[in-house]
Amino acid sequence: MLAKILEELTKVRKQGKGHVACCPVHDDNSPSMSIHEADGKILMYCHACGARGPEIVAALGMKPDVLFSQPFKREEDKNWLLNKKRDWDETVILLAHETLKSGGKISYSDYKVVRESLARREQRRKLNLPIKFNMGIHL
Repeated sequence: MLAKILEELTKVRKQGKGHVACCPVHDDNSPSMSIHEADGKILMYCHACGARGPEIVAALGMKPDVLFSQPFKREEDKNWLLNKKRDWDETVILLAHETLKSGGKISYSDYKVVRESLARREQRRKLNLPIKFNMGIHL
């Protein structure tokens, strides 16, 4: 992976434990970019323009994946939206519950938001996802 990057760069030379080369992000005439490999990662930094690895490989027409020996493993969360909105939903439900309990009224626009939050909470319940406040609310 390092060899693939080095062959795309100009004026590459070994220096210490790494390499230096001309930065492809800006018009560089003398090597101002350092390149090191450590722990399965390629670390790149241009001391002239401040460009880092992802910007540098993008200028070479490569994807940032070439900077890592191991591909990223992303676990797909099928319930990401339900989980993302959980705190919001629970807060909305709690506020509506307290408002109704104290004898207050809920506006129509708030009523729609509460209904959506209750629907998502019901989906969470069916999927056995965590629910913070297990209170009943009747609209």
